[in-house]
Amino acid sequence: MRSGALQRRLVTIPRTAALFLGLTILFPVLLVLTGGVDLIRGLVTHKPWIATRLLMIGWVYLAGQMVVVVVSAFHWLAVLPSGSERSATLAEGAYDLQAWWVRFIVAAMERVLGLRFESTNNDIVAPGPVIVLFRHASIVDNMLPYVFVSDRAGIRLRWVLKKELLSDPALDIGGNRMPNYFVDRHSDSSEQETANIAALGANLGPDEGILLFPEGTRFSQDEYEARMLRLSESSPDLYRIMEGRDQVLPPRTGGVLALLDSGMDVVFGIHTGLESLRGLKEIWREAPVGRRIQVTFRRVPASNIPLEASDRIKWLYEQWAQVDDTIVAMRES
Repeated sequence: MRSGALQRRLVTIPRTAALFLGLTILFPVLLVLTGGVDLIRGLVTHKPWIATRLLMIGWVYLAGQMVVVVVSAFHWLAVLPSGSERSATLAEGAYDLQAWWVRFIVAAMERVLGLRFESTNNDIVAPGPVIVLFRHASIVDNMLPYVFVSDRAGIRLRWVLKKELLSDPALDIGGNRMPNYFVDRHSDSSEQETANIAALGANLGPDEGILLFPEGTRFSQDEYEARMLRLSESSPDLYRIMEGRDQVLPPRTGGVLALLDSGMDVVFGIHTGLESLRGLKEIWREAPVGRRIQVTFRRVPASNIPLEASDRIKWLYEQWAQVDDTIVAMRES
């Protein structure tokens, strides 16, 4: 383990453990308090109880974190040192543990928030190798690729994630045992970051793929307006493609272009229904209980993707504009 990872985990793991222990001890008191808040809020606004539900989801999230950390530690101790075989065994265990963790959290969201997950076109995701480009609209939509791409389509994913997520110990430990890459969005060497993303595309099998969120961050109106303003000044042609498409952010192109050189088909993951889970402020305001989450997929063969970089950028923007159109159509239907 590198010293940087060790130093980070000496902070994040005790912090997560303290939060879980504190929340567990105080849970009965907090349950009474959140119940009182929900009762008063419900009488005034007639909205479903949300504070109590958030408390439950928070406990489930932290409990899952601790299970992943503890099991990962035992797995690390149990696997005998044997070079590449050890790394492969640890990666296999991390895949299984991450899959359990996501199922655990999704099941909690279904039961506590009453969310209903539905998908169409799931059969076109496989076979691999594929590049999967997913819309990013909420704090929980990173669960969707696990559910609909890995579990239902049987595609084991290599993820491109932002480095800030290393503050999450379960993602940090499991994510670094698997062939993922955590992007430093503030790096002085964007070329090196792009090269590291491109390296994920090597030696993928028919049951594997690469997952990337081209928007780079969750959608927000402020970020949308800022990117569209920059686009209008730097690339009027691309601005016209995205003009009026206000359900998604204009995509970032570096990582996608690097992966397209691998010659794989591209699958677009499109969803709606999670917009009210964009952040805690939206969850509190809208109390999204009993929502229907719709997910669909569209696959583009590698043979239909242009070869020149400039043409690929235009192609990506046109595809992302279609993602926006699909979201609007899904809502209307």
